[in-house]
Amino acid sequence: MSTQPWALSQLQLFVTKRERLEKAIMKAYTDSRDADTVIQYVVAVLVRNALCISDFSLICQDLVREILLFAEPTDVLRKFAPLFREFFGSGKEWEQVTRRLYKKTKEYHRYNNRVSDCKKYLFAKTTPIEELNGQQYKLVSTFEDAIGKIHTWSLRDADKNASAMKIDAVLELLSSLSIFEKDGVRRFVKLENSEIDNCTRHLKIRKGEIVEASAQTSASQTEAAKPSFDFSRMSEEERFQLVNLLLPEGVVLADTRTETVKNEAISVPEKAIAASQEIEPTNGAVTSTDEESSEAIKEKTKPKNPQAIYKKPKSEKQKEQEYKEELQKKATKGKPNGKKKDRKRKRRK
Repeated sequence: MSTQPWALSQLQLFVTKRERLEKAIMKAYTDSRDADTVIQYVVAVLVRNALCISDFSLICQDLVREILLFAEPTDVLRKFAPLFREFFGSGKEWEQVTRRLYKKTKEYHRYNNRVSDCKKYLFAKTTPIEELNGQQYKLVSTFEDAIGKIHTWSLRDADKNASAMKIDAVLELLSSLSIFEKDGVRRFVKLENSEIDNCTRHLKIRKGEIVEASAQTSASQTEAAKPSFDFSRMSEEERFQLVNLLLPEGVVLADTRTETVKNEAISVPEKAIAASQEIEPTNGAVTSTDEESSEAIKEKTKPKNPQAIYKKPKSEKQKEQEYKEELQKKATKGKPNGKKKDRKRKRRK
C-alpha cells in the first residue's frame, strides 16, 4: 500500500463499515486527486461486496461518475471502467464515458471481455443475513506474491453459499489490482486456493456475567433429547417382559414387588424336603424342628437385599448336591438316641 498520509490500508478496505469507508475514500480523492488509486479502492470494495453478506453496492457512486466523466484518461481507468456500467443510469452518460476513454469501440469491447467473467458477480445479491441462523463465516484464501512467496488472506462475513466459480472469478479481479503492496512487493499476484470456514463464536461470559442460552437453543436441545418411543404408556408387566428380553442369556430378573413368597417360588429340591418332613414321626422335638426348618426355608426364599433383583439360576449338579446334603441332615435329626433307651431299660430291671 502507498505510504501517503491519505492512502487507505488493506485493513480499512476490507473491514471498515460502509459509511465510514465511503467517507474515507472520498477524502482520499479530495486530498490526492489520484484517480487511478481511488478507482482501485472502489474495485476492492466491489470484490468485498460480491463475497460478503454486507451491502457495498454502488458505493461512492457520485465520486466514480465524476472520475470517469472528468478525470484524465489512463490505462487503469480504461481497464476497470467496464465494471462501473451500473453506476450510470443514463445510457447517454455511459456513451460519453466510452467515447472519452476509448479511441474505438473495439478497444472498449476488448477491455470489457477481460472483466466479463467477474462482472456478473459484483452486483449479484448474496445470502440474506436472516438465512444464516446466527452463524458467521469467513473466506480464507492463499495467494502468491510477486516474488513467489505464499501468504494467507481472510475476509470475514463471507457468503457461505458463494460458488467456487464465483470466488475464483472475483479473486482473479483482486489479483489484478496494484494497490496492495508490502515492502514494495505486490501481494495478490496469483490465487492458489480458497475456502469458506465457519467461525461462529459462542459467547459464555460477558462483562463478568454468565450469558444464558437463548430459549430457542434450549427448546431445540430439549426436542432433540426426547426419546423416539414413550415408555410411560407401557404397563408394569410389559416393562418387566421387555427388560427380560433385553437381559443377557442365563440372567433371570427376579420380581421383588410382592412381600409374600409364593409356593411356585420354592425350588424342586425344597419341595422334596418339605414332603419328607411330613412322613417323619410327629413327637414334640421333631415338630419344633420341622417348624424351624420350614421358617428357615421361607427365610431363604426371601431376597436379602430388595435391590439385588438379579439371581443366577442353580445348575442341576448343584441342586442335586444340596438335595443329598439336606436329606442327610434330616435323617440324622430324626434318628432316636440309643444311649437314652439303654438307661431306661436298666432302671426297669
